[in-house]
Amino acid sequence: MKTVIVYYSLDGNTKQAAEALAEQTGADICPIEPVKPLVSKGKPSFGNIIKGGGQVTFGICPNLREFPLDLAAYDRIILGTPVWAGKCAAPVYSFVRKYCPKHGLAERVTAAFTLSGSGDNSGCVVQLQKLLPNIRETVSLADGKSPLAQENSTKLARFAKQISE
Repeated sequence: MKTVIVYYSLDGNTKQAAEALAEQTGADICPIEPVKPLVSKGKPSFGNIIKGGGQVTFGICPNLREFPLDLAAYDRIILGTPVWAGKCAAPVYSFVRKYCPKHGLAERVTAAFTLSGSGDNSGCVVQLQKLLPNIRETVSLADGKSPLAQENSTKLARFAKQISE
């Protein structure tokens, strides 16, 4: 089964998790990139975080760049997202709401991993499972700055094993 990890990362935490998961599963990686990135120079600022939270709160779907891979060529998609205001990041919401239906990908999204500062990603997982009912496996990870992040590698290894069975 050909698998791809599709993810969005603002500050690198989700990218790092996607890369670790790809290494453990042999999946390809495909980033979600908005046409207008939230980060204009360097690292995310408090203003970027407020802007991203506003997009999520008001259901704004930013336009996305072309994907570097043909996602229709994959049997399974694993989705990765940071959690903003208790929901998936706006670029991931765009992928789910705009791109998946247009390209018939929604049924291929069968697993998801989420990252938040608190490690409690339950609201985001519920949102994703409503939008993508084929999601069966999920893992909630903590942002790299959180003390809970030390559990991420163990959780990712368990998740990789679950989705590989």
